[in-house]
Amino acid sequence: QLETMASNISQFIQEKTASLIQDDRRSNWSAWEEFATSGSNITLDIQPSDVSVRVKITPKQTKPKTANRNKPSLQMPQSSSPALKNVAHFLAVYSCKGGVGKSSIATNLAYELSSMGGRVGLVDLDVYGPSLPLLVRPDDPTVRKSPPELGAGMVEPIEHRGVKLMSLGYVSPNSGVPGSGENSGAAVLRGPMAGRVVAQLLKGTNWGNLDVLVLDLPPGTGDVQLEACQSLSLSGAVAVSTPSSLAWADVKKGVQMFGNLGVPTLALVENMAYFVCEGGGRHYPFGKARSLAVEEDSESSISSEEKFFKLNRSHVFHLPISSALNKSNDGGTPLCCDRPNTARDEIETFTNLAKAVSADLLLLQHGLPPQSMKGQVSVGGSNVLTVTIDEAGDSEFDVPFTQLAVDNSHKNFTVRLFSNEGGFQKVISAVDLRSRDPKTGEKDNSEDAESFGGAISRGCGGSSTTQMIEHHVAGDNSKAKKKDNMFPAKVTKKGNYGYEVEWADGAVIIYSLMSIAKAVGGKPTHNN
Repeated sequence: QLETMASNISQFIQEKTASLIQDDRRSNWSAWEEFATSGSNITLDIQPSDVSVRVKITPKQTKPKTANRNKPSLQMPQSSSPALKNVAHFLAVYSCKGGVGKSSIATNLAYELSSMGGRVGLVDLDVYGPSLPLLVRPDDPTVRKSPPELGAGMVEPIEHRGVKLMSLGYVSPNSGVPGSGENSGAAVLRGPMAGRVVAQLLKGTNWGNLDVLVLDLPPGTGDVQLEACQSLSLSGAVAVSTPSSLAWADVKKGVQMFGNLGVPTLALVENMAYFVCEGGGRHYPFGKARSLAVEEDSESSISSEEKFFKLNRSHVFHLPISSALNKSNDGGTPLCCDRPNTARDEIETFTNLAKAVSADLLLLQHGLPPQSMKGQVSVGGSNVLTVTIDEAGDSEFDVPFTQLAVDNSHKNFTVRLFSNEGGFQKVISAVDLRSRDPKTGEKDNSEDAESFGGAISRGCGGSSTTQMIEHHVAGDNSKAKKKDNMFPAKVTKKGNYGYEVEWADGAVIIYSLMSIAKAVGGKPTHNN
């Protein structure tokens, strides 16, 4: 079988090389990159002058890479970095509104998960204002380089009480990255640079074997959040808010963003929800809890918009205004490490939060819907997880497991979907995919769409009202760009959201998994 595969690869490269030499020199041999990057077990030695090919197949093994000691510690690692391959789950903690205690909750959640026996890591992705070095002060906060065999630019995380930590605040201020170091100045970073720093913190750290890596995201819905969602397959997220109307206005946007990117919100924490006076009474300075985990008999009064944010009541948690939590933050030791008797309510809440999140992660790991989604209502198809296809009978196919592959030799795409009964595969044309709205999957049958794919000019996510995904487009969009100029194309998985397609004419479009499923005839089931 290996000899047959080598022969097929050799024949394909010979034919493709001859074609490139004669007709398509502008590609600069880029068609071979797919084979060169498909796996370390295939090595190609190509001589373009006489179109000779030698294919050598060897057992896959990790080869040591020489570290460049002259580069700063935040040198970008190799794209094949194994840093995250042994991380089972990625869990984001977000707020969208600053000052609601998100970092405190992310830190204590990580340590509580660790106390339950989990192998846990915590990364502070707030590159503009890293707070982890203030919340956790290890005895030795030095970030050290990894062994050379792991690759250039790799560093070891700081380990503290069983949790692996990384933050830009721990990195030496001599690294050359703005904002690095605990006492550094302001981190003046444009969006693309912030995204690269986030990628370095994630992929340039030797995390080892982890059950869950907790991501402490900065406020907002910008480049850092998109980088995390599109470069990682996030298992879920935890939203943090206060009961105030101002904070709730933003947390709803966060739930929408993560939902649109295919990341379920597993829990909601309302921080500073109340305080207990000396007489033992509870007082609510921001009003009663605004979480939408309401009693069944009051559901009729909830608007359709609010139902979208409704979580299972067992996954909504309330933390008080706590002097004990504030003291632990100022002291640099997480509350869930010291566990003082004066903070029994807070510790119990963190314990329940950790249990709920870990239970949902286990369900997701086995392809089952999380408990937090029980009772949620889908608005606009955001929570639709299955589709049916007329050609496949009554089977329901799981949208999150949709696969997209490109066949540049035949200039088409292959879509695969999976159900409990088996799989379904169908080939679609480039024009068919290009003419679809990349977010909703609806087809545009206009003349422009048939000519070169009308989805290019649609903007973010194919919707003029939902600016969630940015599609970068190069070159002009003349009708002269026909199907033949769409290839070679490159397909890249983008987290749980979908696939990015880089077309030969310069267009870069991110298609949601639902849009790809609809391209082969998928019909949303709308089952809750």
